[in-house]
Amino acid sequence: MITKIKQLSLYRIATYNVDFISEIIFKRRLAFKILFFTVIIGNSASVFGQPRSNPKEISGYVTYNDSPIKNVNVVVKNTDVKTTTNKKGYYKIKASEKEIIQFSSVGMKPVEIIVEDVTRRLNIAMVDELNELGEVVLKTNKKKNRYGEEEESTITTSYGEINKKSVSYGRIKKIRGKELTVQGTSLIETLSGIVKYLSIENGRVRIVPNLSISNPEESLAVWDIDGTVYEYPPNLAVGDIDKVTVLKSVSATAKYGMRGSGGVIVVRTIGVKSVKQKKGKKRKKKKGKQNGNGAVPYTSAESKISFLATLDTISDHKTLSKFFQGLSSNYIETPSFYLDVSKYFKTEKNNNSLSSQVLSDAQDIFTNDPEALKAIAYTYQERGLHQKAVDVYTKLVELRPSYAQSYRDLANAYTENKQYKKASNMYLQYLREGNYILEEGIEKMVYSEMAYLYTLKKGAAGIKENSEIKGLGLQNSKSDIRLVFEWDTSEAEFAIEFVDPQSRAFNFEHSQEKDSKRIMDEKQRGYSSNEFYLYDLTEGNWFINITYLGNKKDKPSYVKASVYRNWGKINQTKEVKLFKLKRKNYKMGLLKLNSKLPSSEY
Repeated sequence: MITKIKQLSLYRIATYNVDFISEIIFKRRLAFKILFFTVIIGNSASVFGQPRSNPKEISGYVTYNDSPIKNVNVVVKNTDVKTTTNKKGYYKIKASEKEIIQFSSVGMKPVEIIVEDVTRRLNIAMVDELNELGEVVLKTNKKKNRYGEEEESTITTSYGEINKKSVSYGRIKKIRGKELTVQGTSLIETLSGIVKYLSIENGRVRIVPNLSISNPEESLAVWDIDGTVYEYPPNLAVGDIDKVTVLKSVSATAKYGMRGSGGVIVVRTIGVKSVKQKKGKKRKKKKGKQNGNGAVPYTSAESKISFLATLDTISDHKTLSKFFQGLSSNYIETPSFYLDVSKYFKTEKNNNSLSSQVLSDAQDIFTNDPEALKAIAYTYQERGLHQKAVDVYTKLVELRPSYAQSYRDLANAYTENKQYKKASNMYLQYLREGNYILEEGIEKMVYSEMAYLYTLKKGAAGIKENSEIKGLGLQNSKSDIRLVFEWDTSEAEFAIEFVDPQSRAFNFEHSQEKDSKRIMDEKQRGYSSNEFYLYDLTEGNWFINITYLGNKKDKPSYVKASVYRNWGKINQTKEVKLFKLKRKNYKMGLLKLNSKLPSSEY
């Protein structure tokens, strides 16, 4: 069975050296006193109008049931700084690192977000306050179109589903594939011949009247094709299209943020439709047990991005490199571009040198971006490039010296690189920075990994018995699998589902709505990870599924899964898998684990 690691018992705590425990308690009390007076002084400074430290502008959209809501109160707590959202649900406010922004509206559950060093964009989805009313089910007759088919009540987009009832009448235009006649040489020209309020400008579409008047650049429509958003659509044959939906209202495009302020053209091809039909039939036949409790298989291969389609036609190394360099200037603020291209060069072109060069370029460009560096380090670890991962994590300690995760990650990277002495020293540094290993959260992982070094690598690490490590011992050593999940941004929201061979499920939901206290703790102490243990793999397959819920930003999240077999034993093995999460509100299968097979995506 799957279980959370238990807190250390009083017996195990007692095995620690008394002086060491006293030192930890002293440091924690001292840290608390410093924090207490800092907060008091900081609050007083705010109350009396004294300047705050380096406030920065933070903006975003606030929605409810995928529709923007106005007049939401946005306040920096313990200050007089406040604003409200406009009719598009948009707001902007200035706040400093470690301050708390609160979003509140009548009848809605308040949302509080701690500002971090990387916080610039916060798109907030609000929910109702809990009440005692029971569920009300309304039954209506479904409308049919002129073809005798039932009208769909929702529109599926790359950011989830949009309820048509939440959108103003006349703000959605739907064109079925059979209605597309060949009126032009491309999909754009074909649509402009059917939809009167579309016009073409330099290969892009403008929806008239414009939705955005503040920024002409953003009044150009974007394309959502089979779950991926493009500025310029790839070449598509009109005969391959199942349906096209043109969204031109603020309520319809709110999910896309500023990217969709000029409208969105949602395209679904026939291929995607047929795949969905096949999956639906399979789930019905197998009752969901053969594919991870109904999860669709995870795939990192999104619809072919236009520039990658161009790269397909190039085989020469120099030409590939030159084409990439020409593109990169347009994506100077997009880490996922570099990660996508690096993966493409490695998996599609079998060009490891170019793939590594792209990652190296990204490492230089985003040298002060902790989240981008994390995703790059995850990629190095997945590929077994341990020294490169050590270099990136060393930089992260420099950027985030107050984050507990920084020290743990570097120590773990040292262990992977067989630098056991440095790993041991870094774990001790974690303790000496005032962190501890006696409670929940990242401490569970640190305790497990320190115990592993102490028990199995004591000689290689040159570890000598001292008060700081006395009493360490491996726990959960009888488990078949130790799973460690880490994510690049603290704002990432998702639900991980563990399904055992008997189809029993355990869920860990990392979301503001379900576990705001944990997320608050993660930001205060600086960690973004969790560990789990699996047992009884001999009985059959375990499925690990994930439902991505977003990250309050208009960019993907990266989740790293480290799978340890025979944890804490001499024959321990480890493999790392990296997942790019962009498709929201779909349950996807990440891993299938079996006693006879290595972990695999499914």
